[in-house]
Amino acid sequence: MNRYYNSYFKVNMDQVVCNFDKVQDYIGSNTDIIPVIKGNCYGYGLVPMARLFEERCHVKLLANAAMYEAVELRRGGVQCDILVMGGIPQHLLPGAVEYDLQIALFDKTTACNVNQLAKNAGKKVKVHLKIETGMNRLGVRPGEPLHDLLSLVKSLDYLEIVGAYTHFATSTADYYDPFAVEQFEKFKESISQIEAAGMTLQYIHCCNSAATAWYREAVDFCTHVRSCSSVLGHMAMEDGREPIGLIEPLEIGTYITNVHDVYPGESVGYSRAFKVTEPMTVATLSVGFADGFYPRWMRGQGPVLISGQKTRFLGCCMDQSFVDVTGIPCEIGQKAVLIGRDGDEQITTWEMEQFCENTFEYLYGTIGPRVERIYCFDHSRIKESVDFIL
Repeated sequence: MNRYYNSYFKVNMDQVVCNFDKVQDYIGSNTDIIPVIKGNCYGYGLVPMARLFEERCHVKLLANAAMYEAVELRRGGVQCDILVMGGIPQHLLPGAVEYDLQIALFDKTTACNVNQLAKNAGKKVKVHLKIETGMNRLGVRPGEPLHDLLSLVKSLDYLEIVGAYTHFATSTADYYDPFAVEQFEKFKESISQIEAAGMTLQYIHCCNSAATAWYREAVDFCTHVRSCSSVLGHMAMEDGREPIGLIEPLEIGTYITNVHDVYPGESVGYSRAFKVTEPMTVATLSVGFADGFYPRWMRGQGPVLISGQKTRFLGCCMDQSFVDVTGIPCEIGQKAVLIGRDGDEQITTWEMEQFCENTFEYLYGTIGPRVERIYCFDHSRIKESVDFIL
């Protein structure tokens, strides 16, 4: 941990575990959870969150989208199975063999190349068939294309099909969205086709966090759901519906470095972005757009908490930002809260998603390493907290 940070991203790990348990209770004991920790675990921090899911939630399989992060997980000591769900550039395929990774399979080229690499290493590579049902990003279509791929894989001695999955394009829009229902029907047909070819699947999964909340038929059909945003306390439904009772485990904050008065006719920031029309008090904060925050967050005069009162940003620079603290008692050195609770006031992720007109995956996934990740545990886990931070 670098203790010389200007801003922080603090995660209550016990609340994450509580969310995991809530999701598990909601879906029932016949279905398990695959946490998808892509994009630096949505900004929460890749290895610490993976270790939490492995060690305290006892997951057997984690998923991400890129070989780079899968290798970082292995190098970070993560022992459980890891599925790389995204398309893998061919020159990176040796990593799947070297680091014992499971990969998505949907094309003959990858199948043949991985099989040869696995043969050379004397290993078998486990694969999940990615089924194309409507997203049109990655996948093999049901019917003849899937039949041809299955026939090829049967002839390859160093590939083992252990799973199949698809991804809903519209499950966040509404419960029983017609296109999601259509995709699920295609997925079920594909599973029947795979099983008719004599294959038994350990992993069948199609539900993301949103579908996990409403698509009971799909949850019950599958062996697993892919849920991470809900486990992190964020419901993905576009209208804010959240039936599970999740807890937001997050506080994002920074610090006041200056407090000063400004007067009519003056301006604040580059290009005189904010024009002062009446006497104000302005606080300068030690965070800016180089820390990876979505520009609209601060430049759009989003909310911020100072001394337990909700006020607004006035703008930002690369490394610093400005806040209106007129009438708010504050001083140099105290914290400012961008997300979380301060006294009786709170700014939620959902509120910022609505303000920025973007999802938390983007808002938090772009936050950079200068914003220190801090992982908090209850008092009985003080040593564990230190271990995660170091």
